[in-house]
Amino acid sequence: MSRRQTRLLAIVEILSNNRIGSQDELSRLLAARGFKVTQATLSRDLKALKTTKVAADWGGYRYIVTRPGDVPEDEIYESIPSTAQSDTHPAVQSLDFSGTMLVIRTLEGYASGLAYDLDRLDTPYILGTIAGADTVIVVLAENVSHGEILAYFQNFFPQKVIAAALAAYCPES
Repeated sequence: MSRRQTRLLAIVEILSNNRIGSQDELSRLLAARGFKVTQATLSRDLKALKTTKVAADWGGYRYIVTRPGDVPEDEIYESIPSTAQSDTHPAVQSLDFSGTMLVIRTLEGYASGLAYDLDRLDTPYILGTIAGADTVIVVLAENVSHGEILAYFQNFFPQKVIAAALAAYCPES
């Protein structure tokens, strides 16, 4: 893997796991990983990754990689696991059902990132998501039981959250 590809991987990882609001901030984090880049190089990298700046839940702005499928495969993306594939979402505080909706409460500022990961899942259970600052509304497919949904997400959400939801919505489990 070339130095540029390694740097692009690092940028995606940093943007995926941090709230980065400026190129200066990103440049400092890259330098800490051994990538000293000029502002022009960083701008080209951000453009190649198709990043964009979006309004953040806390009032500022942050960079996100908008459409991973648009980045040429030979650039980087095949080897990058999404948060959905690699980790539970520790910011998730609770799960509640209302009809065909799943209401997910998160720590302040985490809902949009969680909704993004949920939207990227390839599942027939989710029709779409809507995110606020600390709440994600997930529209579920009809005729799917609460137990099926909770089983599907058992390695995606913290175990204590799944256990509490199972106790509340599937007491026979």
